[in-house]
Amino acid sequence: MSYKRNLLPKMARERLKENPEAVLIDVRTRAEHKYVGYPENSILIPWFDEPDLKPDPEAFYESVLNELGDRSEILNTELIFICRSGFRSNEALKCLQSNGFTCLSHVASGFEGDLDENDHRGNLNGWRHDGMPWFQG
Repeated sequence: MSYKRNLLPKMARERLKENPEAVLIDVRTRAEHKYVGYPENSILIPWFDEPDLKPDPEAFYESVLNELGDRSEILNTELIFICRSGFRSNEALKCLQSNGFTCLSHVASGFEGDLDENDHRGNLNGWRHDGMPWFQG
């Protein structure tokens, strides 16, 4: 099975349906997760969070290991990352790749999508825009 690094939301959703062991990890902040919404069946592991908003790759790696702790062959678990627009999810992917994880991809357009001509998100692409299941609150 081959893995694409950059997935569109629909392809990410298909991967999650095809592989029930795959995990969708939301790497946004707790505030974004709560107030903007989150993908169905995702796990929140922020790449960075309040109050300092600075990434701590080692802490992120440890958090992922803790979340996946009961699985066999953790490093081969298919992980799909999502953030607001694709930047943080790609950084999280690179972090885990450098720590030996092998089946990694991310939603390139993120949860809210790219900026439009008015610098607004949600009008061009992204998880919500593309009609993938999500919740808020």
